[in-house]
Amino acid sequence: MDMREPGQNETEQASNLHVCPECGSHLVQPTCWERAEDRAHWRVWRRCPECEWSCQGVHGESEIDAFDEQLDIGAHALADELRELEHSNMAAMTDVFVAALAADLITADDFS
Repeated sequence: MDMREPGQNETEQASNLHVCPECGSHLVQPTCWERAEDRAHWRVWRRCPECEWSCQGVHGESEIDAFDEQLDIGAHALADELRELEHSNMAAMTDVFVAALAADLITADDFS
């Protein structure tokens, strides 16, 4: 079942598969997809991780392309956030290590 808002045009529909119609989250993810019977469309099962809304629907190539683009944007944003967290964690660990060295809390026995 496709949960589109009445009156949405094709462009709005194509850009909104990543948006949850229940809570408005932009984190809707596909859980499964397969070619539809006519081979020109895709059957997609989607789920919102924030409110647990889920549905399935058949969508055209332009909608799937727009959804895939949004998924790529989200994946890149997550990767960027992970890199920032890793950098922040390593910087904090370096600061602690430097402080421990300065306080003479690290000896050769710590590396054996």
